[in-house]
Amino acid sequence: MVERCGIERIEFVQLERANRKTIVMIGALVLATYFLFPQFADLPGIIDQIRGAEWSWTPLVILASTLTYIGASISLAGSIPQRLPAGPLVVSSFGSSFASKLAPAGLGGMALNLRFLQKQGVDRAVAASGIGMNTIAGLAGHITLVGVFIVWAGRDAFGSFRLPDPKYFVIGLAVVAALGLVAMAIPATRAMVRERLAPVVQRAAGGVGDVVRRPGKVLMLIGGSVLVTLAYLTTLYFSVEAFGGGLAFATVGAVYLVGSAVAQAAPTPGGLGAVEAALIAGLVAAGLDNTVAVPAVFFYRLFTFWAPILPGWVSFQWLERNDYL
Repeated sequence: MVERCGIERIEFVQLERANRKTIVMIGALVLATYFLFPQFADLPGIIDQIRGAEWSWTPLVILASTLTYIGASISLAGSIPQRLPAGPLVVSSFGSSFASKLAPAGLGGMALNLRFLQKQGVDRAVAASGIGMNTIAGLAGHITLVGVFIVWAGRDAFGSFRLPDPKYFVIGLAVVAALGLVAMAIPATRAMVRERLAPVVQRAAGGVGDVVRRPGKVLMLIGGSVLVTLAYLTTLYFSVEAFGGGLAFATVGAVYLVGSAVAQAAPTPGGLGAVEAALIAGLVAAGLDNTVAVPAVFFYRLFTFWAPILPGWVSFQWLERNDYL
């Protein structure tokens, strides 16, 4: 405060406006608190359930869980024509795992990957198409492995398991097609598609073409996606073994593949709650005692969902500080 001509002048400290990154981080922390904090209410019970684990299996569990991030990095690199820096790419996989816990169906992770690719100079349309290819490759690999492991495990693995009635899928396709035809009948819609959507699709198709014409990229895309799935189911198998085992690798793999696919429909980040329920039910149906299935699944989720939260958050912060996001 200074005094001049008998008039006091107050000097105020200059305030800084909150930038977009600060707002995003605050929103992310709020969402994380809303979705994840209530799960710690039964933390003592969870600790009691996993206390009886044979901890000598832990290094294998951690190794298999870590391979999921390596596979995700390889798959994302294979979906983009440009070469991506290996170190930041792996870090972005950890950051993506944190972001995926803030929104259902992995939307948070997809948004982070899109931003990361754009920061690497990848055209937005090419980046979006690459993420789409990555998702499709993961889905195709998952479906293929479902068939392989169900045949490998044998019919006794699921008892009365039945595939959904395909007529509902056909009805859904018919509805989508009808809505598309109605939309295209409107002149304004056709103009928007021609002027705005067509150029974006053309750039995206160019990126897809560049990837498809390079066998190495295709191998990375498919191989990385398959590695992610195999690493997750191997982590579950090691977790079951940590509590005495009792099921063959093929059976545990089939349970994981079917159970995780069913849990994807859950509207919770990371399938929270649905994954646990589906995997426990599947393991029990396959013949594992409930006293083993419950702690084994919690042990699995400890290293694939809970433990990666902190390194994922640190990775997210590192990517922001180094202008990768």
